[in-house]
Amino acid sequence: MNQRHQLGKESEAYAKSWFLQQQGYRFVTSNYRCRWGEIDLIFEQDFPESRKTELVFVEVRARGVGAWVSPLESVDWKKQRRLQKTAVYFMSQYRGPASSMRFDLIFCEGATWGHLPNLWFGGAQ
Repeated sequence: MNQRHQLGKESEAYAKSWFLQQQGYRFVTSNYRCRWGEIDLIFEQDFPESRKTELVFVEVRARGVGAWVSPLESVDWKKQRRLQKTAVYFMSQYRGPASSMRFDLIFCEGATWGHLPNLWFGGAQ
């Protein structure tokens, strides 16, 4: 396994454990693939006050210090479009309690982690 692939796997494992430690998140699946693309992590998030559940599609990005492109810049409009198509396909098969969806980015730059919730909106809600 090359170093870049190893960094990606470790970053996804960290992101999964981070979401599971947060209040109200339930793990659905990881590395969901279809013909349009792949979604790194998918969770359901409960909002008890409104009795609603939301699907959270998570893109995980890791970059070393001084990388040419930041994690946020690496999720360009083409990647967003692929993620949206993949999410729409997932939703067509989904039979869970969620009534809405959102896209989050969790990223690592060097040793610093960040989470950007609700970064962009999908086409199917």
